[in-house]
Amino acid sequence: MARADIFSLRRPSPVRIHSALSAATAEEPSYDGVGTTAATMPRGYRQARYQLHLGHGPDVFARALTALDTWAPQLRSGIVITPEDARPEQGQTVVQCIRMGPLWTLAACRIVYRIEQPDRAGYAYGSLSGHPVRGEEAFLIERDPAGVVRARIVVFSRPNHWLVRLGAPIGRLVQRRTAKAYLAGIRDYALST
Repeated sequence: MARADIFSLRRPSPVRIHSALSAATAEEPSYDGVGTTAATMPRGYRQARYQLHLGHGPDVFARALTALDTWAPQLRSGIVITPEDARPEQGQTVVQCIRMGPLWTLAACRIVYRIEQPDRAGYAYGSLSGHPVRGEEAFLIERDPAGVVRARIVVFSRPNHWLVRLGAPIGRLVQRRTAKAYLAGIRDYALST
């Protein structure tokens, strides 16, 4: 996907989405520090952490994990994932179709790691070429020794397009709003099933 066509006033067609996915499968992540949302994140990127208390106990933990595995944070935020049947497994490439006000964008990502521990699980995806930003975002579900379950989002990013750079203050607000919507999507899924 060429940088010139990151944004569009019309919703991308299925042909364009699948073309972007096909091109993205051969690409490497577009940023330094792949996998570092699990450790020390690289300098030169905006970093943010968000969390939300989900509840208590093994059932809430299991449902929150199912939310992650079915893309509930993204889908409940209005993002369309292609391929639709993709699961967030390490190495999986997806294209997100995202509406931001009057603009549409396609954001190609790859799952760069997955965590599966008894009390901590999740995954991170990283941006590929043509994504409006460069960086990584991790989605984690954690259960402490008392059984309290929390969802966490850890992200680092910087603009990858002049329009995103120009609108950086708005971009930070959009990122914060999107992270809160992701957390609400996890919560709603975990508490409604």
